Amino acid sequence: MIIAVIGILLLISSSASYLFYHQQQHGIGAQGDSKFFSGRNSTTLGNEGPLASTSVSQGTSSATANIVAVRSDSSMGEMGKVHVEIKEGTGNVLVNTNPFVDPDTQYSVREAVEVAENFTKTTISNKDIIVSFDINGTLIGGPSAGTATTVALIAALEGKSVRQDVAVTGTIEEGGIIGEVGSVFEKAIAAEKNNMTLFLVPYGQEKVVYYEQQIEKRGRSGFRFTRVYYTSKEIDLDEYFQGKMDVVEVSTIGEAVSYMIT
Repeated sequence: MIIAVIGILLLISSSASYLFYHQQQHGIGAQGDSKFFSGRNSTTLGNEGPLASTSVSQGTSSATANIVAVRSDSSMGEMGKVHVEIKEGTGNVLVNTNPFVDPDTQYSVREAVEVAENFTKTTISNKDIIVSFDINGTLIGGPSAGTATTVALIAALEGKSVRQDVAVTGTIEEGGIIGEVGSVFEKAIAAEKNNMTLFLVPYGQEKVVYYEQQIEKRGRSGFRFTRVYYTSKEIDLDEYFQGKMDVVEVSTIGEAVSYMIT
């Protein structure tokens, strides 16, 4: 009899615990669902509603500038574009890594943003910036697109346009100084082939030393050999492309802007 009573009491206790557990879980589940949908509705209203959509549309600006790079596989110049988009945000600077950009290029973008802020006397603390490179190849290397990126940023911040018949090469340094780059001759050839009317180069690089390949064949009595060597030549780029494309030196971002932004 005692055992039966104990068994009945245990059964009643288990049933009560089971019912209490399910009531508790139902309450937690309802509370959790309420928080989830409340948060989702808040996000939807805040970011996807008609007023916010209009605000984002009005607060977005963009600009594009020409860039020139040198392919690592052929050492030939290659034309491309740098695209800058500015929208409302929290001060993020995002670099599109397709094609891949190396750390030097990413650092150059950050420097370009700081120079553009100083030049336009604005801040990006309430904006997000997206920088994308459009060029053939799998790698964008080095900081030589720094000046072009800065020009595009300035144009976007000021709501202006960048001339698409102008290309520029040069690093961007603190204070808006344009620094020297390599392979200027190969880049100039690419710019001229892509119908640029003006090519801007860093100060002191209008005249470049170009190494021209020479092939000399010698031999006698059926024995011949070929000697390949290189001779250096100084080329004045403005004279070299005379009548096809002007080449102008620039030393500061202000000078580049005066030629490129309309």
